[in-house]
Amino acid sequence: MSTEYDVAGALPEGTVEALPSGTNVLITGPAMVGKREVAFRLLAAGHEAGEGVLCVTTKASAASLLREFERQVPTLDPNRVGIVDCSGSESREAIRQIATERVGSPGDLTGVSIGTAKLLKRFSERDVSDVRHGLVSISTLIQYLDVETVFKFVHIYTSRIEDTGGLGVFTLEETAHDPQTTNTITSEFDCVIELRETEDGREVRVKGLPGVSRSWYAFD
Repeated sequence: MSTEYDVAGALPEGTVEALPSGTNVLITGPAMVGKREVAFRLLAAGHEAGEGVLCVTTKASAASLLREFERQVPTLDPNRVGIVDCSGSESREAIRQIATERVGSPGDLTGVSIGTAKLLKRFSERDVSDVRHGLVSISTLIQYLDVETVFKFVHIYTSRIEDTGGLGVFTLEETAHDPQTTNTITSEFDCVIELRETEDGREVRVKGLPGVSRSWYAFD
């Protein structure tokens, strides 16, 4: 099992190039700023080194996620990708290519937990020990459930990632929630990646990691 996860190239030079195993990252920012794109960059960064990707999608279909991963990693190994699809999509396209667990709605957190456990077991059977976990997005869960319930779920999930030495990548649409809700969810994470749009373009900064600059960096 690796002691850190390579994220070089996923973020601008000068921010961060590796994250310790067991780290949970929250990507925040307004709508349409590219949170999902950054999440996929972080999730895909170690795939060619033999790592696995387990992603929970709450809105986009599993097939849509698969296409995104294929854009990030042209040599994608379907045996090291698993998706828990609770988007309600009727598409069955991805089932034939990768391991997919379907959950009726984003409000079924028990189903999500069971789905992730099944996919982790499959990875273990294939000797895939380093796994990057994604959840896109927490904001959709909050639309279906109260904040306390979502917080407890996030706490359990991030604790499991920490205990198993994985890397967690979650997204939150910051402007969709009141400051108290945002602060409550953010408190569960080791690191926050903030995105914003300025007159000069998109910018990113990383908060919470020792020795990492909290300055804003231009980001394509």
